[in-house]
Amino acid sequence: EGEKTGGMDDREMDNRTRFAVGYSVSLLRQHLGVLDDLAEVMERGGSVSECIIAMEKCPNVSGYSLEGDYEKIRREKFRTDGLGGLIEASLLGGKKTIDAEEESVIYGKGGGGRKEKFQLTGDDPFYAAGALAFAFFVWASNGGLSLH
Repeated sequence: EGEKTGGMDDREMDNRTRFAVGYSVSLLRQHLGVLDDLAEVMERGGSVSECIIAMEKCPNVSGYSLEGDYEKIRREKFRTDGLGGLIEASLLGGKKTIDAEEESVIYGKGGGGRKEKFQLTGDDPFYAAGALAFAFFVWASNGGLSLH
């Protein structure tokens, strides 16, 4: 059983920690403008009091923009500044981005599946090897590679 610490056992502490993290993330997502201002202060090595002042004096708390989707604008800035694009490419693989539509997903009624890709399964490799051997036999019987 979990140890008692100040009236809470380990399970209760874990649940409260999960709740606090989830709540913090949801607050940050609702207040992206504050998050950006805070990040700027922290990047230049500001003190805790400077961070608090930046959060309190943020002119655009929610980060809403007339230019479009603020989250998308932030992601594009992250991609173009520094290592953001490299990190995203390494995590998602290749030229995929989080904003790109997935082409292999089937949308619509009963969707969610993936489109079929060519795969060698079952006896297919055996048939492919036989076809390759036959093609090589035809090539070799017609003279193949001649060195003269």
